[in-house]
Amino acid sequence: MARSAVGSDGSEDGLAKAIEIALTFGLFVAAGFGLDYWLGTAPWFMLSIGLVVFILKLFVEWRRYAERMQAHEQEMASNRPSERRGIQRDSDLDEPASLPTGVSLDVDADSSA
Repeated sequence: MARSAVGSDGSEDGLAKAIEIALTFGLFVAAGFGLDYWLGTAPWFMLSIGLVVFILKLFVEWRRYAERMQAHEQEMASNRPSERRGIQRDSDLDEPASLPTGVSLDVDADSSA
């Protein structure tokens, strides 16, 4: 039975990425070893191909991670409430019919007192 991604802690994805990096590196090192054996240049092809592939693989994974995090941040920003603070007087506040003596909701009345 297949497991759903809902509720997953990401460990399966992390393990899959680690195995992918290790196997890619291993395959190209083996190919470099084969070239070195065939050409008699040991260990230069094995080291250079292995190092280049390892660095490129890490770069690709870093880019994928950055893209996922950017999409995640955009999703979080779209779900975040607006930056509006306080009460919009014209639309959100109905002025009561009568206020206690000396109390006014007018901004100008407060500054002139």
